[in-house]
Amino acid sequence: MYHPNIINEFMSSQERNAVVAANTDAVALSNRAGAAMQQGRYQEAAALHAQALALKLRAYPESSIQAGISLNGLGEALTRSGELEDAEKALLKALATRESGGPRIDAAVTRDNVGALREAQGRFEDAREVRLRGAQKREMMCGFYNCPNNKMFPLNSLSACAKCKAVFYCSKGCQGKDWAARHKPLCQANETATAATAAAAASTSGAQSAENTAATKGEQTAEGNAAS
Repeated sequence: MYHPNIINEFMSSQERNAVVAANTDAVALSNRAGAAMQQGRYQEAAALHAQALALKLRAYPESSIQAGISLNGLGEALTRSGELEDAEKALLKALATRESGGPRIDAAVTRDNVGALREAQGRFEDAREVRLRGAQKREMMCGFYNCPNNKMFPLNSLSACAKCKAVFYCSKGCQGKDWAARHKPLCQANETATAATAAAAASTSGAQSAENTAATKGEQTAEGNAAS
């Protein structure tokens, strides 16, 4: 929901000061957070985004576009720093705000951030599902955080990771960079877990089959003895 950055005569001095701070101090904090994020200082970025959010919430509701910007940035930073529970809270709030109104690219960006969070949580099916929510409207993002295109794509312009199918890229270059910077250990861990689950299921199925065979043979032997 859009809330205009307007000061009017009916506002109290406290309300006016809150709007000014939300559009000066909070913006400066957000810019510092963005710089920290680019330099890999994720905990610092999260702290700065949290400070910016607190200032914005003095002037705007949590459902505002202004708060959504900081919630999204906070969620990104917390995901990168491994604070996944708090990251989920921030990103889901940002997603609810951004999907209900505002620029469509903002919603697409947050969907991809939720996808990255789900990967970090080992929930690859959920990562794929949330990213594909934008497919029908041709509103998907490249999965590389620093993609130079910074625009939305239709699904047929993107390529999924061949292993996990949960993340999508606009080019081989972006895929290679994301593989090296973020996706590789997550995807490999998912592949290992999937293989282990399949092996366990096969082992259980084999054991059950052997039990059934033994039981059948036992019944047949008992019937044969009874007939004798």
